[in-house]
Amino acid sequence: MRWISSGLLASVFLAASISLVGITFWNIISPASYWLILPLSLLISVVIVQIFRIWKINEDDVSRLLDQTYPQLEESSSLVLRKSETLNILERLQAQKIENEINNIKTPALIYKRLKISALFLIISVLVSVLIAKTDINTLKSIDSGIENEGTPSIPDKILPEISSVRLKVIPPAYTNKNTRVQQQFSATVEDGALLEWVIETSQPVNKLQFIFNDKERMKLHSLNKTGTKWTLSKAINKPGFYQVDLDGKLSDLYKLETIKDEPALIRITSPKQYSTIDFGEPQKTNLQVQINDDYGINDTYISATISSGQGESVKFKEKVIRFSESINGKQEYKLQKMIDLPALGMVPGDELYFYINATDSRKQQSRSDVYIVTIQDTAKLMSMDGMLGGINLVPEYFRSQRQIIIDTEKILKEKNSISEEEFKNRSNNLGIDQKLLRLRYGKFLGEETDEEIGEEHDEHAAGEESAAFGDAQKIMDAYAHKHDIAEDATFFEPELKAQLKATLTEMWKSELRLRTYKPEEALPFEYKALRLLKDLQQKSRAYVSKTALKTPAIKAEKRLTAELDKIIQPSAERTLSKNDEENPLKKSTSIIAKLKEGEKLNQSDLIILQEANRKLAAKASAEPASYLKALGIMRKILDTSRSSKVSSGELFLMEAALQRMIKNEVKTPQAKITAPGTSLSTEYFNSLKRQQP
Repeated sequence: MRWISSGLLASVFLAASISLVGITFWNIISPASYWLILPLSLLISVVIVQIFRIWKINEDDVSRLLDQTYPQLEESSSLVLRKSETLNILERLQAQKIENEINNIKTPALIYKRLKISALFLIISVLVSVLIAKTDINTLKSIDSGIENEGTPSIPDKILPEISSVRLKVIPPAYTNKNTRVQQQFSATVEDGALLEWVIETSQPVNKLQFIFNDKERMKLHSLNKTGTKWTLSKAINKPGFYQVDLDGKLSDLYKLETIKDEPALIRITSPKQYSTIDFGEPQKTNLQVQINDDYGINDTYISATISSGQGESVKFKEKVIRFSESINGKQEYKLQKMIDLPALGMVPGDELYFYINATDSRKQQSRSDVYIVTIQDTAKLMSMDGMLGGINLVPEYFRSQRQIIIDTEKILKEKNSISEEEFKNRSNNLGIDQKLLRLRYGKFLGEETDEEIGEEHDEHAAGEESAAFGDAQKIMDAYAHKHDIAEDATFFEPELKAQLKATLTEMWKSELRLRTYKPEEALPFEYKALRLLKDLQQKSRAYVSKTALKTPAIKAEKRLTAELDKIIQPSAERTLSKNDEENPLKKSTSIIAKLKEGEKLNQSDLIILQEANRKLAAKASAEPASYLKALGIMRKILDTSRSSKVSSGELFLMEAALQRMIKNEVKTPQAKITAPGTSLSTEYFNSLKRQQP
């Protein structure tokens, strides 16, 4: 019993360790309750017991274990378990000898070996699970706390020596669902609309402390104590830019403020296609599958549907809002599915469904997908002869043969119960032959061969007379070559029409297959689809020209027949263009940077050009601080020192690259036409005649 009990307990320990590690890893992927360990452990324990068959341990197994463990038993412990009547004289003597030894031995430690190993596995699994859970919790805490280091530059800011500490509190807007975070630097990357609160402590009293935003806006900080060593300011950031600290007239470096723009929700519809048609015999349903992603969360989404019914002036529209069955509770990603039952919306054959997906994110920004169209094919319209009765018939006769096949198929389906089975099969097979002939006719448009031509010997391929072909290499090659046009190059159709014609032949082949196997009811959907594709091809060959009318202005009776033409002049338009010189300071500043690279000193005119380039660079840095703020700092370093020795060559290359990005192509302005020297005399003669006109 001890051996069985230890085995059962070892199975429980091993199952618990496997369940604990499994639930811990699963909890990283998707949140799960640790209470699932109990039923999972019970299930695994049953499997382990079934594999090792612990309950089948009997007395023979115990005797073998005792013989292996204790040599003094002389492998005779099984004699004690047998009845004395079944033993011979020698076996009885041996049983009496080892009986005293059995009473003095202890329980074998080998029966607890599996229990010890399982307990060790359980302890290791507990430690591993605690370590994984602790790591995962720390990761989640860093995410839930707003990612403490998010937006903090990897390179520390250079601050004024009078500032002992800075504390920047970032309060993200409500739509982000993020917590407040704190950093110890001036530069920051924050969400659009975030509120920033600065708390600055100085090592000595300060009379005035202010921030200069984008070289334009100045905001004074408020003192929190009477000594003037602790200052604060709050400001909402709605656009990127830069700022610097003005401490009693002493300016700091430039610090960037980048904003993370909240993008609208991204909608991607995977099913159905943007233009889909439900043919005859297909279920009048459409499976809508859509994936919606957003930066911070989605608050609402729905399907906006418009149903179009009727034709011409009697067309009617009906709008509906269809909700998804899944609940929307602010997650960043949703994979939604909706089976739209078209008859439930009141649609009949010939109607069209126009729909799009509308999504609203946590910032109340709305986005919508493209419009998708689902059409229920109207078989009555397909079978109509409208458009074929009037005018010149430019379409071959077999454009109407598919319609006759459909009529005959529906006819034999109606007469199926009133005719014999043999006649039914013959008529179905005959329709399959008609479908085949029609398919072969359309195959000629793609350069395909007919069945009669395949495998036959052609007269033109036979060898000519030996006397005529002697010495003619081309005729000799023609005798053994089988030449045909390539199907892809045998027609003048456009690739789109050719692809649709191939799709038509495919539907005809499917219809023929069902008709030949005596299944006309299954062939009918393919016949209708082939007819629809044919009518689409027919409509694509037509051109529509709308009727236009000339609207003349009203004639004034008092001006008629007066012969006054002085008011009729040639229309002309004049525009004054001024040359755009905005890029000249930037272009000139690049040449000045080249002088600095060579170690030359700057004169006063160079400084004026750099001042103008500095203003343009500052405007650009306020819009894109991540790309141009460092170049702006280098530019101001040059202007402050007026000496190139304090600016490294790497900084000059960086600033030159930023200026090159800002330089755009100049707008082309009208220029005088440059003519050849030989035409100058004729041009002067023409201008002289023009000046002499009264």
